[in-house]
Amino acid sequence: MTTTRNTAEYLADLEQWQAYSHPKLANSKLEELLQVPFIERYKSLHSDFWWRIIRVHGTLVTLDQLIQFPFESIYAPNEMEFWRLVFENFVDITVLLLHGLTIDTECKAHTLQSFKKEIIEDKWLRSDKFELFRQTLRERKFGKRVKSIKKCVTEMRNNYIAHRSKDEQSGLPKEGLAGVTLEELWVLFDEVHSLFGALSFGSAYVTLAGDLMPSTVGGEPTRTCLDGLLDAVLRDSLFVNEPERKEKLWPGRRKHRKPESLRVMNELRKRIGLPEA
Repeated sequence: MTTTRNTAEYLADLEQWQAYSHPKLANSKLEELLQVPFIERYKSLHSDFWWRIIRVHGTLVTLDQLIQFPFESIYAPNEMEFWRLVFENFVDITVLLLHGLTIDTECKAHTLQSFKKEIIEDKWLRSDKFELFRQTLRERKFGKRVKSIKKCVTEMRNNYIAHRSKDEQSGLPKEGLAGVTLEELWVLFDEVHSLFGALSFGSAYVTLAGDLMPSTVGGEPTRTCLDGLLDAVLRDSLFVNEPERKEKLWPGRRKHRKPESLRVMNELRKRIGLPEA
């Protein structure tokens, strides 16, 4: 499953938000695997990846939540520019970060592939652990679908986000550039997350931070600051509060509401503790 992540799913499958290698490598200290001169370099390079991946993961989880929120019921089309910008900017930064993590061909770029190459070329202390590492890499190779997604991400990054390319003949900005869906970004991220895990030794690495980290209290998912923000949007919304704000007119208006509109309204009212309308 690549979209609509939730706490229950994350807690049922820790590998989705905890990156780790083969158990024997995840439980081995770096000093048992790698040469001392390389260990400090490994730690620095690995830490850089860790925080970049945390940022991508948190951004995707946020996008996932935003895309499920019924903004179109709360706002008129020209009254939600902030939320449109939030969504588009989050998509753009996700494309840029994923490109930098695994696609960037700049010779000095710090990508997962260049990091993998350094680890392979280091003289391992134990050949059996090195073979486990190579086995893990073979098992976590990018799939065929990811190759086409990476191509689209590269085109978006190079021709639209980081640069705005012009058509050579017309001199106008290129049109019809390939795009990616949120689901496709999740697919690429999952492959990146898996490869990062393969390159991680000595521990499992949590890739969601702060209140985005999956947890429950009393069997219920813990709430995030975004949950609170969206609840505030609902409490301020005329659509959600119309039965109270238009109390005298509401019975007549309700008769002309489509069933789907009433269903959405009541779901949102329930979310903020209001009775069914």
